[in-house]
Amino acid sequence: MVKAQRVSADHARLMDPEAAEWGGAEATDLGLQPTPLTAQPSIYVQKKWKDIPYGMATGISVRALHNGNGIYFWLSWQDDTGDDAIRDTDQFGDAAAVMFPVQEDAPLQSMGSPQQMINVWLWRADLESPYSVVSKGIGTTKRTSEPGMAGGGRFADGRWTVVLGRPMSAEGLGHVWLAPRITKKVAFAVWQGSNLERGGLKAVTLEWQPLEIEA
Repeated sequence: MVKAQRVSADHARLMDPEAAEWGGAEATDLGLQPTPLTAQPSIYVQKKWKDIPYGMATGISVRALHNGNGIYFWLSWQDDTGDDAIRDTDQFGDAAAVMFPVQEDAPLQSMGSPQQMINVWLWRADLESPYSVVSKGIGTTKRTSEPGMAGGGRFADGRWTVVLGRPMSAEGLGHVWLAPRITKKVAFAVWQGSNLERGGLKAVTLEWQPLEIEA
């Protein structure tokens, strides 16, 4: 279970991955596995990557905090190379995502269904700002406008540490609604750019994890 503990700290402080509040937050260590080939968006990708290892990140450490208005996720994982720029067409940046079912029974491995959307908060090392997408199944992800989304990452000593945050209240189709005193579901994903991972080629928690938001 991931617990979002309540703290008295403003947005700017909680966006700092080295803030003291993060040091006191409960950590949850989760295993990651490659997204199944059958869940890749095209036959071409399935055939090309059949014998190529991908989803190289094997685990992620997660912490969560909220201040009554915004909710924040602290993510940390091992990566031998910090890929934070794209200089050619065959290069990809490191990335991480926090995923939520908009409808509680939305399937994770198929990235939702036509009737059951998934909301994804996506951070990429090569972009200045994170962004939100919604998905209704494999190959249907669509970027959405979500004011208030914030994120940043630091790479040091072979590890990325990333913070993603957003106001808990949300408007618009596909934006997950969060609030104190409730339990939701959450999942996480990591892409290693040095291994050409992008799109469905990622390491992921293959099952939803309970997310408890403290009062």
